[in-house]
Amino acid sequence: MNLIFSILINYLPLLIVAIILCVKNTEIKWFMPIFSVLIGMLAVLPTTLIQFLFPEFLFAKQSLLTLLFSSLVYIALVEELCKAFCLYLIPSKNLSLPSFFALSFLMGYSFGSFENVIYVLQGMTNPILRIFTSCIVHGICTATSSFFIWFLKKKKFHLTLILTPIFVHGLYDFFAGFPGRFWLFSIIVLFYGIFQCMVFYQMFRNENSSNE
Repeated sequence: MNLIFSILINYLPLLIVAIILCVKNTEIKWFMPIFSVLIGMLAVLPTTLIQFLFPEFLFAKQSLLTLLFSSLVYIALVEELCKAFCLYLIPSKNLSLPSFFALSFLMGYSFGSFENVIYVLQGMTNPILRIFTSCIVHGICTATSSFFIWFLKKKKFHLTLILTPIFVHGLYDFFAGFPGRFWLFSIIVLFYGIFQCMVFYQMFRNENSSNE
């Protein structure tokens, strides 16, 4: 697939969401979605570095258990913690939690989109499926992590809010690596992740503005 077309098709959803946020949400200024997208791309760098320093051959024994462990630790744990750390770079002062949540989703989706472009450079021929699966997983997992960071800034520690996206991401990657019908379980995990993210959102949406 043409690289330019791949970049355009990957970032078009981000552009649409960013425009909607700026139009519908007066708290979100025009530069905030751009900044969130750039932070999402930046988060790929520490993730890549860590995974390079601890290569996947450490999990080389091909059993279901090691594949699951690799998906949860080597991929999900590393990527979700790096993205959560980068959420600190999004200025949340004077933002409501729903606005911070929306920018966090945008950041996570940007992470997935940038990953997609890298995979195209490495030879992947059809990234479109990942736009509607993997990129959304990155988005909802980062949006879920945003609750963890939001409360952490208020000196409150809710471990469940960071373990949930790690668990969802890890299970998604585990099933996404299987061919045939088993791959469909990754779609079930995707919808579970969306459901759980919305449950947390309904629980916390009325929280007061963050104090940085």
